[in-house]
Amino acid sequence: MKQRGSKTTKGEERVRALLEQTASASGQAFFPALVRSLARALGTRYAAVGAIHENDEIEYLAFFDGERVTRDMQERLSDSPAARAVESGYAMIADGVAEEFPSHARLGELGIRGWVGSAIRAVDGRLLGVLSAMHDAPLPLSARDRELLASSAARSASELAQLRFSAALEASEALTRCILESMRDAILVMRADGSVAFHNGAACELFRADALWLTRATLAQLLPDLERAAAELGDGDPAESYRRRATLELAAKTKEGDAVHVAVTIGSFQLGSDELRTVVLRNIERRRREEQRLRGYARALERANSDLERARRKAERAAAAKTEFLANMSHEIRTPMTAILGFTDILLEDTPPGGPSEHVDALRTIRRNGAYLLEILNDILDFSKIEANRLEIEQLPCSPARIAADVVELLKPRADEKRIGLTLAVADTVPEKLLSDPVRLRQVLLNLVGNAVKFTLTGQVEVALRFDALDQTLELDVADSGIGIAAEVLPQIFEPFRQGDSSMTRRFGGTGLGLAITKRLVERLGGAITATSEVGAGSLFRVRLPAEVLRAQRSAAETSDGDTPTTNALRAALRGMRAHGRILVVEDGPDNQRVIRHVLERAGYEVTIAENGLVGVELALAAAEEGTPFGVVLMDVQMPVLDGYAATRQLRDQGYTGSIVALTAHALPSERQRCMDAGCDAFATKPLERLALLETIARHMHKATDA
Repeated sequence: MKQRGSKTTKGEERVRALLEQTASASGQAFFPALVRSLARALGTRYAAVGAIHENDEIEYLAFFDGERVTRDMQERLSDSPAARAVESGYAMIADGVAEEFPSHARLGELGIRGWVGSAIRAVDGRLLGVLSAMHDAPLPLSARDRELLASSAARSASELAQLRFSAALEASEALTRCILESMRDAILVMRADGSVAFHNGAACELFRADALWLTRATLAQLLPDLERAAAELGDGDPAESYRRRATLELAAKTKEGDAVHVAVTIGSFQLGSDELRTVVLRNIERRRREEQRLRGYARALERANSDLERARRKAERAAAAKTEFLANMSHEIRTPMTAILGFTDILLEDTPPGGPSEHVDALRTIRRNGAYLLEILNDILDFSKIEANRLEIEQLPCSPARIAADVVELLKPRADEKRIGLTLAVADTVPEKLLSDPVRLRQVLLNLVGNAVKFTLTGQVEVALRFDALDQTLELDVADSGIGIAAEVLPQIFEPFRQGDSSMTRRFGGTGLGLAITKRLVERLGGAITATSEVGAGSLFRVRLPAEVLRAQRSAAETSDGDTPTTNALRAALRGMRAHGRILVVEDGPDNQRVIRHVLERAGYEVTIAENGLVGVELALAAAEEGTPFGVVLMDVQMPVLDGYAATRQLRDQGYTGSIVALTAHALPSERQRCMDAGCDAFATKPLERLALLETIARHMHKATDA
């Protein structure tokens, strides 16, 4: 008993001595003191304390070799006897440890034979490290005091945990400072008295000052308007704005007193008993300059838009004036031309066979030049419509072969006069019916074939039609043996008002609009036109147009509407027609009255004349009330007293249901729509196309008769 009590007292003395030797040490100084004292207490030459990391490594915080303490040595945990202490909490190898762990080089180098160690764990059980003692001989009995080693490991656990916490805190602080220093925004932390508690490097750059000056500065000095602005945002209480983390823009003052415009976000937080305020500032000088520049651009853009709007309104007024001018010009030219061409036709018809040839030639000259004048007028109107993008394109069933035949038939007399050939070749691949715009297709052919005839003095003009079923493309060729076009001039022939040279206009006449109109018409139809030529040898114009084959069977009326009504069969039918019925002609021009009366009465109609729209309304209504209505009212649209639009509206408003055909010298598409909107059933233009007019009247006369 006495011996056991003596042993316990001796062990307690060693523990007490160890605690006394390490009591005054803490932090990094604790571990060197611990291993020195532990080696003395256990009677071993070596002692060590190491921290265990997640990568299976032990980092020795202190290693005592009997004389001095070293640190920062590392070794693999799995190669060390410390692995056993980690696994079981405590391990002891009295002798032969180097032989058991041959891969642990230090054991052999130091001649270590005995090893004892204990795991260092935190209160929550986390593994922190290993505390060990080693001897270069078998472990002495004193080194086998497990209680002493365990108490030393427990003390090491608290110090190691504190060390790790301090290291983590330092790393966190370093990370935070790096983040704050890397930010482009300036950051200030202000105390309640307005002094600077913290600032980052960006703040020094913003205020153009060193850290010492900035630390001694005050909030009122740096941001003189901040408190006032914060009070306004916080309804009189600046603290409320800080709690809301408000954002505002104001001027900061640099060390030199210069103003720098900044965007400021303010906030507050509690640190212990102190309330601190954060002020984050972003330099917006560049943004303000950009905004000022953008505002300048915006003002310039507004001015430009205003100028463009004025220019647009001016252009619209000019376009409206141009349209009105063209309409009036068309009316003023077409109205007298109606009388000129009409009376010329009357004289030619009334000239007996065998009459004076000079008389007949003079009348034909008047007729030919009148028609030429109309061609020029139509070219100008068409070009104006195309330029104004007002040309309407339709897709109707039509026969390209029939249209080409009509064009060749129409121009054959001109070719015969010049003693040149004019032929048409239609390939077998050309379908009978295609979907296209027959009016524009006829106009393209008229322009090209007409030009070919005009500029060909000897030889012939050949017109050819082909169809590419694979591409669904209609191909038109107009080849002549005429004067040709010079290579340097060829690219310019599709420009308006251009011919080969000025002498062309003097020799052959024309406006130089025909090919320009043709090219634009072809493009509006979705096609393309090309030209090749050689001076003295002739020219070839090729047109390619998309055209869908009409496969579905349609009625005869549907498939014939798109074709031009100028075939020989139609001419013969109209010449042989003896019409009957009453027609009211509302026309203010005496000359035109006589021409129209002559045409209609020769066709067999009974004609009544009204000199203005008011008289026309009265006569039409009176005839309807008497039970002898007019079959057709031929209504001129531009008259004194009451024009044709108003007269038509009055008739429709009073329940008049008879056919009304508008007669106008205006040739624009908008005029047709205006007549239809007023209540007209059909539309005819001046000068009169006699066959077309008689056909229109006959069609509407039949409707009246059927009704």
